[in-house]
Amino acid sequence: MAIIAYLIGIISGVAATVQASFNGEIRRRFRSPYITAAVNFIVALTLIAIVLLITEHSLALPVSEIVKYPPWIWMGGVCGATIVMAGIFCLPVLGSARNMMLLCFGQIMAGLLIDHFGIFDAPVTKMSLMRAAGALLEIVGIAFISIEKGEKSKSGMSSKVMLFIVFDIFTGFVAAAQVAINGTLGVVADSPVRATLVSMCGALLTMAVICSLIGMFGGKASLFDGKKAPEGKIRFTPFFLTGGLMALVVVGGNAITGPVLGTGMVTMMNLFGMMAAGLAVDATGFLGIEKKPVTFRKIFGMALMLAGTAMISL
Repeated sequence: MAIIAYLIGIISGVAATVQASFNGEIRRRFRSPYITAAVNFIVALTLIAIVLLITEHSLALPVSEIVKYPPWIWMGGVCGATIVMAGIFCLPVLGSARNMMLLCFGQIMAGLLIDHFGIFDAPVTKMSLMRAAGALLEIVGIAFISIEKGEKSKSGMSSKVMLFIVFDIFTGFVAAAQVAINGTLGVVADSPVRATLVSMCGALLTMAVICSLIGMFGGKASLFDGKKAPEGKIRFTPFFLTGGLMALVVVGGNAITGPVLGTGMVTMMNLFGMMAAGLAVDATGFLGIEKKPVTFRKIFGMALMLAGTAMISL
C-alpha cells in the first residue's frame, strides 16, 4: 500500500503541473482566470459525483460524523480556491522562478510542521535531523531546477512585491494544510472519494462567492482579462474538461495518500512530481509553452530532490 501511495503522491504532483498548462489555455479562451477556476471545480465536482454514483450508488455524506470535528474540517475547498487565486495574482508580479521557489518553500516547511505537531489530526511524525536535512536537500534541488541562469525578477523588492512574497509563502502553507485536512476528512467520511466531493463543493462555493463579490463591486467586466468579455459565444469543447480532471486527480490523490504517508511526505512526493512534469513540459513545449532544454543542472536538482525525499522517509 505504501508504494502505491508514493506513486499516487507523485501522480498528484504531475497532475498539478499539467493542470496549470491546461488552465492557461482554457483561460485564453474564456479570457477570465475566475471563470477558468470555476469551470475547473464544476467539472471536478461533476466527475466525482458520477464516480460515487457508480461505485456506491449514493451521494449521501456522513454529515453527522463530520460536524463532530472543528470547522477546519470543511476548509479543504477554501484552500483549493486560495491556491488557484494565488497563482493568478502572484505569478505576474514575482515571475515564474521566484513564485515556484516561495510556494515550494512554504509547502515543505508547513508539511514538516503539520507532521511534527499533528495539526488537523494528521498522523504525527516527529522532526528529526534526518528529516530536516532531507527538507534542505529538497529546497536546494528545487532551486537548481527552477532558477534559470541569468533570469531576473520582473520587479524590484518594493513593499508591494514583499506583500506578494508573503502571500506566496502563505499559499504554500495552505497547500500543505489542504493535504492534511482532506486526509483527515477522508478518514472521518470513511472514503477519500466522499472527502473529495466535500472539498470540491467547498471550492466551487468559494469561487462563486469570489466571482459574485468581484461582479458586485467592480462590474461583470472585472471578471475578464482587460476588463473586456470575449466577443461572441464560447463553444464548449471536451478540452474544457481537462483542468477539472486534473484538479480531481490532485485533490483525490492527496486525500488518499495523506493518512498513509503523512502530510510532509505527501508534500515531498507532490513536489517531486511537479518538478518532473515541469521539466517534461519545458522540454516538449506542451500546449505552446516556451521550450527550455533539460540541462545537467536540472537533472542534478531532481537527484537532490529524490535524495531528500528518501532521507525524509527514513
